[in-house]
Amino acid sequence: MKKRVKITTLELILDVIFPCYCRGCGKIGDGFCSCCFFDNMAKNPPFCSRTDKEFHTIFTCGIRTGILANLVAEYKYQSRRHYARGLARYLTEVILRFSDGEEYVVVPLPTVSKHIRERGFDHIGRLCREFSVLSGFPVAKLLKRANSAVQVGADAKTRLKQAKEAYIIDSKVSFNPKSHFLLVDDVWTTGASMRASRAVLEAELLRRGVKKSEIKISAIVLAKNDGYKF
Repeated sequence: MKKRVKITTLELILDVIFPCYCRGCGKIGDGFCSCCFFDNMAKNPPFCSRTDKEFHTIFTCGIRTGILANLVAEYKYQSRRHYARGLARYLTEVILRFSDGEEYVVVPLPTVSKHIRERGFDHIGRLCREFSVLSGFPVAKLLKRANSAVQVGADAKTRLKQAKEAYIIDSKVSFNPKSHFLLVDDVWTTGASMRASRAVLEAELLRRGVKKSEIKISAIVLAKNDGYKF
């Protein structure tokens, strides 16, 4: 993994003019100060799984509970854009802890266009850009939405059906098919979106001549529902 970059001068200036406050203790920061960040990681530790039959590795920053759940919800539904840096730090720390120096191509799961308009920004796209800055991994928007079906509130069976029809490959994006791809999303609820995205990407890699045994696709999320087991 490449060395993580430091905060730029522009970011420091913006922090002075438009200060953000830590979600944990209320101090001025980037949404989550270092003290609260590491304290929460100790209380709600990240973990990874390499036993899933479809993914090389599944990383998660923690269980969807407490302050992590609040950060994700407020970032996503209340347009707290300044949380992106702190949440990207979560992703980076998890990769540093578990990936053994592996290099990835970051692939964001595309957000429904209606939600981007409602929230005023693409929360996964912004998260991946910040993650790329911290980790040094390139971002490739290989997937795009094939429809605008909304999964929030749907049951597991409906989610799976919607997810299978939700994604297609963006033929305009170039990439090395031999890369190790890291799919990124905010929450792992039933896994339907991640598994559907993986299937679409795998089909494209097979079409490009990559052997199934050589395909490497992993996944990372900010939070996992407590009842779901990898």
